[in-house]
Amino acid sequence: MKAIAAFLLLPFVALAEVRIEPVPEHGVQPQVAVDSDGTTHLVYLTGAPGASDVHYVTRKRGVRDWSTPITVNSEPGSAIAMGTIRGAQLATGKGGAVHVVWNGAAIPGTKPPRSPLWVSRMPSGSGRFEPQRDLIDGCPGLDGGASIAADSKGAVFVVWHGPGAQPGETSRVVRVRKSADDGATFAPPFIATADKAGVCACCSLRASVASDGALHVLYRAAHTVAQRDMTLLTSRDGGSTFRSETISPWAGNTCPMSSAVFLPAAASMRMAWETDGKILTALIGGNPMELGKGKHPSLSANPRGETLAVWTTGTGWARGGALEWTLLAADGKPAAQSGHEAGVPAWSFATAYAEPAGDFVILR
Repeated sequence: MKAIAAFLLLPFVALAEVRIEPVPEHGVQPQVAVDSDGTTHLVYLTGAPGASDVHYVTRKRGVRDWSTPITVNSEPGSAIAMGTIRGAQLATGKGGAVHVVWNGAAIPGTKPPRSPLWVSRMPSGSGRFEPQRDLIDGCPGLDGGASIAADSKGAVFVVWHGPGAQPGETSRVVRVRKSADDGATFAPPFIATADKAGVCACCSLRASVASDGALHVLYRAAHTVAQRDMTLLTSRDGGSTFRSETISPWAGNTCPMSSAVFLPAAASMRMAWETDGKILTALIGGNPMELGKGKHPSLSANPRGETLAVWTTGTGWARGGALEWTLLAADGKPAAQSGHEAGVPAWSFATAYAEPAGDFVILR
């Protein structure tokens, strides 16, 4: 009896709850960032798929209502939702500044086709976004979207891929533009893959700054027409030089129009991506683990170290689908908690964030 009593007195820790909500205004392609104050920042697209607007809202710590939407783009309809990988990405930077980047639709009559690379920021305390700026700077051929990353010291990185010295995917390169003044000005473009060109043209990429200041970029390479390896770029000198590492080989000759994601972690950074129709996740330097079949992963972690992984199934060109989610325990292993829900609209995906108490919210 004493042994049984001792067992019954062991503490029971419940797993986090998961709540699913619609994106405000029936928006698509939600992207979130949670700042150090616990405020959730959200951007999403509204309007026509080929001429969308980028809207921004916040949700304060402990509050259920979103703020009144603010339109990020100063030129109406200058975002594009078609393809699902060309929408807005955001980052929070020095003093809580908000930075947003997105694809613009191709400008008619330009040869080769020229798509703007739009960026806007809301400086800390301003309450409004500055007029959008085009950072493409003579580098045509933007196709697979762009990403933005920032740190607390005022560095902002805009990363995208486009044509290199020769036509074709095997010549495409990853480019970086850096700001050292919190996005007020940007240095000229720098080629991060000068030593090994080749990028899958219609796949998105993702950039993130780790807690140690390292800049990481996750993208799908195309060093040959028959290889689509997921590749990690790492810079430890502020974006001046990069080291390349293949983290997930994939033999294939078609572009899956995929996306990838980072999640900062205490000791490392967790990543998630698609390979051959499967969603994989790993810590940087760790071994990949398969989560399920699908596209467009999202990751979020709560204060207890649990990680929620979310992705879509059944989505495609102009076709909606469903979301899948699974919870990873603090040790990175799958917990006995997962779910499925329909209702992901066309041109969209789901994203998630953690509330201060540890529960998760999925937006779809």
